[in-house]
Amino acid sequence: MIEQIRQIIGAEYANTLGLVVYKNSEIVLEEYFKGANREESVHTFSIVKSIVAILIGIAIDKGYIESVNQRVLDFFPDYRLKRNQEQLRDVTIENFLTMTVPYKFKSEPWTKVCTSEDWGLAILPQIGGKQAIGEQFHYSTLGVHLLSNIIKVATGMDMKTFATKYLFEPLGIKEVPIANVYDRKSQEEFYKARNNRGWVKDPSDNYTAGWGLSMTADDFAKIGVMVLNKGEYKGQQIVSEEYINAMLAEHEEGYGYLWWIYPKDTTIKIIRKEYNTGKYDSYCANGVGGSLVAVIPELDAVISMVCSLVYNPKPRMELINNYITPYLESLKE
Repeated sequence: MIEQIRQIIGAEYANTLGLVVYKNSEIVLEEYFKGANREESVHTFSIVKSIVAILIGIAIDKGYIESVNQRVLDFFPDYRLKRNQEQLRDVTIENFLTMTVPYKFKSEPWTKVCTSEDWGLAILPQIGGKQAIGEQFHYSTLGVHLLSNIIKVATGMDMKTFATKYLFEPLGIKEVPIANVYDRKSQEEFYKARNNRGWVKDPSDNYTAGWGLSMTADDFAKIGVMVLNKGEYKGQQIVSEEYINAMLAEHEEGYGYLWWIYPKDTTIKIIRKEYNTGKYDSYCANGVGGSLVAVIPELDAVISMVCSLVYNPKPRMELINNYITPYLESLKE
């Protein structure tokens, strides 16, 4: 069965670099492709969003942030509202976690934001417009960057320092250096590079919350194992079970707190692709190219895949449903 998984990945999911599968908190499958190995870090784009959701929970648990219902402007008391920004008064952290912030833009203003000195503060004037808070699910990679600013203001630590102290070190994840990204060219090089361990930050030392984190397949898998175990890892409660339950609850259709929610036997459409979610409920951190961390409680399993950059790849859920899930079922006691 393992050989079949290797062959199907090579034939149909050829941009896959690493696959790590845990069951009962132990590795039961670990495979690497295209010359990769367990030490190779991969930029997984949006998976960092799901990690940032965990960091917000830790900040709440430790009293740095009141709750997900705290208003965003509490952290920016000197900000003055611009035209058509009345909604911003009532935007909360939870609105960012559930992608229900109203924005003025239809397409993300990458150049305007990423050429500024502080990407989070550059996003603030973009909030508002004609829609009410919570009226529409608006997926924004740039928007969630403001959560990095909030963590820094609330804790007095930049997000990488906070994550290292309260998440990465307790999970046994090695130091993540600063990524050498400083302009559009170096950003594109970071997207395509192999073994580029690091975390991108803006000029004001706010680390990216929507993209820009490169770690190993097993690093990401350990985060999934902690989520699977309701915030606990090897006897240490890293984030409260209460917060994990809220994070994995469906707040918008198919979406929790920056985690995708996949009820079993359901047809899901994400980025113009439809597929069946399979026999089991699952919770996923998804990235461009097919990178993912899938948490499957009924199987007590976590699947981590890291992939090189390919747009509109074949959905990995088919690989999971048809090959990896049967393998996990065969391991049942």
